Amino acid sequence: MEADLKNYDDEQSDPARRHGSGRPRVLSYWRSIPAEEFDDAFKSEVTAFVRGTTTTIPEWRRAIAGDTVAAIAMVIDCKAPDTIGIKVDFAMTVLLACAFDDPAAALVLSVKLRQMPLPARLRKQLATSWLVANMLSCLKRSAPTCGGHGT
Repeated sequence: MEADLKNYDDEQSDPARRHGSGRPRVLSYWRSIPAEEFDDAFKSEVTAFVRGTTTTIPEWRRAIAGDTVAAIAMVIDCKAPDTIGIKVDFAMTVLLACAFDDPAAALVLSVKLRQMPLPARLRKQLATSWLVANMLSCLKRSAPTCGGHGT
């Protein structure tokens, strides 16, 4: 059965949530900051926020702990939401935390960003930045080491 991100939130019944007021700003980073702008401070803030979250749901616990497969599984089959609410923000922030170090998470983040209700130019910029991050990460992982090879 396919999950549906748009059913995660009831934004219309809570005016404070409609505009993101009262939410930690870290929850909006995945939809506002391109991959190349994430410095160590931003990365640490995202990771600390995610790791500081608790839940009793096993799949979420694994994703929060940094399990990339679990983080990807939380969002991969979800339909695009009509609006972005707290649960979408949280699931995508957990994926973002994994995307810093895992090319698969960066690729899925890029794909999911292309489906989000964001302004077209921003959506394209963010998705492309994570696609590039994915490719660069893959290149780094496949690059041979220089030690002892005459370089």
